[in-house]
Amino acid sequence: MQIDEYCSLLVQRLHRYFNLLPDGVFNGRKYEIAAIYCIRENQTVLFKENVMDYLDSKEICLVSAGCTAEFIRRELADIPVLAFSQIQPTRHHKSTIFTRIFVVAEADREMIRLVRRFHFSRSFRLSLWGWTEGRAILVDAEHNKVFVNSAARMHKKIFIPVQNGNKS
Repeated sequence: MQIDEYCSLLVQRLHRYFNLLPDGVFNGRKYEIAAIYCIRENQTVLFKENVMDYLDSKEICLVSAGCTAEFIRRELADIPVLAFSQIQPTRHHKSTIFTRIFVVAEADREMIRLVRRFHFSRSFRLSLWGWTEGRAILVDAEHNKVFVNSAARMHKKIFIPVQNGNKS
Protein backbone atom coordinates (compact mmCIF):
# COMPACT_ATOMS: atom_id res chain seq x y z
CA MET A 1 0.00 0.00 0.00
CA GLN A 2 1.23 3.50 -0.83
CA ILE A 3 1.58 6.16 1.86
CA ASP A 4 -1.10 8.43 0.37
CA GLU A 5 -3.51 5.48 0.10
CA TYR A 6 -2.90 4.68 3.75
CA CYS A 7 -3.51 8.30 4.79
CA SER A 8 -6.86 8.34 2.98
CA LEU A 9 -7.77 5.03 4.64
CA LEU A 10 -6.87 6.49 8.03
CA VAL A 11 -9.03 9.54 7.36
CA GLN A 12 -11.96 7.21 6.64
CA ARG A 13 -11.37 5.40 9.94
CA LEU A 14 -10.95 8.53 12.04
CA HIS A 15 -13.66 10.82 10.64
CA ARG A 16 -16.46 8.96 12.42
CA TYR A 17 -15.12 9.78 15.87
CA PHE A 18 -12.64 12.62 15.48
CA ASN A 19 -12.94 16.17 14.23
CA LEU A 20 -10.41 16.49 11.42
CA LEU A 21 -8.63 19.83 11.53
CA PRO A 22 -8.57 21.81 8.27
CA ASP A 23 -5.30 21.54 6.34
CA GLY A 24 -3.88 19.30 9.10
CA VAL A 25 -2.71 22.29 11.16
CA PHE A 26 -2.46 21.82 14.92
CA ASN A 27 -0.75 24.22 17.32
CA GLY A 28 0.72 26.16 14.38
CA ARG A 29 2.34 23.09 12.77
CA LYS A 30 1.27 21.23 9.65
CA TYR A 31 0.71 17.46 9.68
CA GLU A 32 -0.61 15.04 7.09
CA ILE A 33 -3.64 14.49 9.33
CA ALA A 34 -4.53 16.28 12.56
CA ALA A 35 -7.65 15.21 14.46
CA ILE A 36 -9.18 15.87 17.88
CA TYR A 37 -11.78 13.96 19.86
CA CYS A 38 -13.37 15.65 22.89
CA ILE A 39 -15.98 14.33 25.28
CA ARG A 40 -17.57 15.67 28.45
CA GLU A 41 -18.95 13.18 30.95
CA ASN A 42 -21.60 14.55 33.28
CA GLN A 43 -22.30 13.33 36.77
CA THR A 44 -25.87 14.04 37.79
CA VAL A 45 -27.75 14.00 41.04
CA LEU A 46 -31.43 12.92 40.94
CA PHE A 47 -32.38 14.46 37.57
CA LYS A 48 -30.68 15.22 34.26
CA GLU A 49 -31.14 18.94 34.85
CA ASN A 50 -29.10 18.79 38.07
CA VAL A 51 -25.59 18.39 36.69
CA MET A 52 -23.31 18.58 39.68
CA ASP A 53 -19.96 17.86 38.10
CA TYR A 54 -18.32 16.93 34.82
CA LEU A 55 -15.08 15.49 33.47
CA ASP A 56 -13.44 16.41 30.15
CA SER A 57 -11.39 13.99 28.07
CA LYS A 58 -9.48 14.78 24.89
CA GLU A 59 -7.51 12.74 22.37
CA ILE A 60 -5.28 14.38 19.80
CA CYS A 61 -4.13 12.35 16.80
CA LEU A 62 -1.24 13.69 14.67
CA VAL A 63 -0.01 11.89 11.55
CA SER A 64 3.23 12.49 9.64
CA ALA A 65 4.23 10.66 6.46
CA GLY A 66 7.57 9.88 4.87
CA CYS A 67 9.56 10.25 8.09
CA THR A 68 13.21 9.63 8.87
CA ALA A 69 14.59 8.24 12.13
CA GLU A 70 15.92 11.67 13.12
CA PHE A 71 12.50 13.27 12.49
CA ILE A 72 10.82 10.61 14.66
CA ARG A 73 13.36 11.19 17.44
CA ARG A 74 12.69 14.95 17.43
CA GLU A 75 8.91 14.57 17.30
CA LEU A 76 8.82 12.07 20.17
CA ALA A 77 11.00 14.38 22.26
CA ASP A 78 8.53 17.21 21.60
CA ILE A 79 5.44 15.33 22.82
CA PRO A 80 5.87 16.29 26.52
CA VAL A 81 6.33 19.96 25.57
CA LEU A 82 3.28 19.81 23.31
CA ALA A 83 1.24 18.05 25.98
CA PHE A 84 1.97 20.58 28.70
CA SER A 85 1.14 23.45 26.35
CA GLN A 86 -2.28 21.94 25.53
CA ILE A 87 -3.60 20.77 28.89
CA GLN A 88 -4.97 22.67 31.84
CA PRO A 89 -5.13 20.36 34.84
CA THR A 90 -8.19 21.14 36.97
CA ARG A 91 -10.62 19.03 38.91
CA HIS A 92 -12.68 18.79 35.69
CA HIS A 93 -9.79 17.40 33.60
CA LYS A 94 -9.97 13.63 33.19
CA SER A 95 -7.46 12.80 30.47
CA THR A 96 -5.54 14.10 27.48
CA ILE A 97 -3.99 11.56 25.13
CA PHE A 98 -1.55 12.37 22.33
CA THR A 99 -1.38 9.74 19.60
CA ARG A 100 1.60 10.36 17.29
CA ILE A 101 1.55 8.31 14.09
CA PHE A 102 4.48 8.04 11.69
CA VAL A 103 3.80 6.51 8.26
CA VAL A 104 6.87 5.32 6.34
CA ALA A 105 7.36 3.34 3.15
CA GLU A 106 9.72 0.94 4.89
CA ALA A 107 10.63 0.95 8.59
CA ASP A 108 14.19 0.35 9.71
CA ARG A 109 15.42 -0.94 13.07
CA GLU A 110 16.22 2.51 14.44
CA MET A 111 12.68 3.77 13.79
CA ILE A 112 11.15 0.69 15.39
CA ARG A 113 13.40 1.01 18.42
CA LEU A 114 12.53 4.69 18.91
CA VAL A 115 8.80 4.04 18.79
CA ARG A 116 8.81 0.95 21.01
CA ARG A 117 10.94 2.62 23.70
CA PHE A 118 8.93 5.83 23.83
CA HIS A 119 7.13 6.48 27.11
CA PHE A 120 5.29 9.54 28.32
CA SER A 121 2.70 9.62 31.08
CA ARG A 122 1.94 12.15 33.82
CA SER A 123 -0.74 12.40 36.46
CA PHE A 124 -1.80 15.59 38.16
CA ARG A 125 -2.47 15.71 41.91
CA LEU A 126 -2.52 11.92 42.26
CA SER A 127 -4.82 11.71 39.20
CA LEU A 128 -7.51 13.75 40.95
CA TRP A 129 -6.89 16.47 38.36
CA GLY A 130 -6.50 13.98 35.52
CA TRP A 131 -3.62 12.52 33.56
CA THR A 132 -1.93 12.70 30.18
CA GLU A 133 -0.31 10.03 28.05
CA GLY A 134 1.64 9.77 24.81
CA ARG A 135 1.18 7.00 22.26
CA ALA A 136 3.62 6.36 19.43
CA ILE A 137 2.74 4.36 16.33
CA LEU A 138 4.94 3.50 13.36
CA VAL A 139 3.22 2.22 10.21
CA ASP A 140 5.25 0.35 7.60
CA ALA A 141 2.96 0.83 4.59
CA GLU A 142 4.91 -1.44 2.23
CA HIS A 143 4.91 -4.50 4.49
CA ASN A 144 1.54 -3.78 6.18
CA LYS A 145 3.08 -3.77 9.66
CA VAL A 146 2.43 -1.59 12.68
CA PHE A 147 4.86 -1.01 15.56
CA VAL A 148 3.62 0.62 18.77
CA ASN A 149 4.79 1.62 22.22
CA SER A 150 3.24 0.06 25.31
CA ALA A 151 0.56 2.77 25.66
CA ALA A 152 -0.74 2.17 22.12
CA ARG A 153 -0.75 -1.62 22.26
CA MET A 154 -4.54 -1.87 22.70
CA HIS A 155 -5.16 0.37 19.66
CA LYS A 156 -2.80 -1.34 17.23
CA LYS A 157 -5.54 -2.95 15.11
CA ILE A 158 -7.04 0.42 14.19
CA PHE A 159 -3.86 1.42 12.37
CA ILE A 160 -3.13 -1.77 10.38
CA PRO A 161 -2.84 -0.66 6.73
CA VAL A 162 -5.16 -3.29 5.27
CA GLN A 163 -8.63 -2.47 4.07
CA ASN A 164 -11.59 -4.63 5.06
CA GLY A 165 -12.64 -7.29 2.58
CA ASN A 166 -16.06 -5.65 2.28
CA LYS A 167 -16.63 -4.07 -1.11
CA SER A 168 -19.32 -1.44 -1.58
